[in-house]
Amino acid sequence: MDLGIAGKNALITGGSRGIGRATAWALAREGVNVAICARQLDRLEEVANEIRSATGVKVVAVQADMSVKEDIAGLVAKVKAELGSIGILVNNGVSFNVGTLTDDDWLHHFNVKVHGYRRAMEAVLPGMVEAGWGRVINVAGLAARASIMGQAINGSTAGATNSAIVNISKGVSDAVANSGVTVNVVHPGATDTDRHQINIARAQEVRGISHEEAEAATVAGIPIGRMIQPEEVAAMIAFYCSQQASAITGQTIGVDGGSVRGVTY
Repeated sequence: MDLGIAGKNALITGGSRGIGRATAWALAREGVNVAICARQLDRLEEVANEIRSATGVKVVAVQADMSVKEDIAGLVAKVKAELGSIGILVNNGVSFNVGTLTDDDWLHHFNVKVHGYRRAMEAVLPGMVEAGWGRVINVAGLAARASIMGQAINGSTAGATNSAIVNISKGVSDAVANSGVTVNVVHPGATDTDRHQINIARAQEVRGISHEEAEAATVAGIPIGRMIQPEEVAAMIAFYCSQQASAITGQTIGVDGGSVRGVTY
């Protein structure tokens, strides 16, 4: 299927690995010029070179910390200077800690995930509205839909931050819907990324089980019987970006292999 977005410019935060990297590849294969940002420039440049060589599209790597307001402003300015107007924004930045979290940890997570997403949207949406076309996809984990059983109150910000992103996304989508701009959310399930391996190692330590047992426990809760691949999440994001998805806005969809048991309307 031709998604009809060749020649558009996309900004992908958290683009050096996992879902962000897979999304950059998916959009580049559709002929989209991509800008990827993360905190580690060497990894970003490696990914940028790979995509550029394989697809021939323009690829920009920008080091930025999504918890720093000035970094976001500088990021958007650089992308516009090198690529032009930004038609697609994929918010995928995350900060991840395990164990007991302090007040500072909580504030940092909100600053990266909630404020980072919000600030990026504020920076690019005026240009999208002026152009009469735009796509914003916010990546927010499944904890937005279901609490984590047995999770201590100071042990995870996932539910709070991801739920906030869904709520903000719906409000923003309503505000720009008549301008040709859509805003949607993708909920990845248990996805085979570096972060997943951290979770597995944590489960091994806390529960005193082997790596294989920890993996099996994760897969046991996924009806399709396997982990989600980053490319499968990226495919959904790419469709949200497409011309065919022009009537889809203010929505959330889980790419989770059926793992959330609740019925979502």
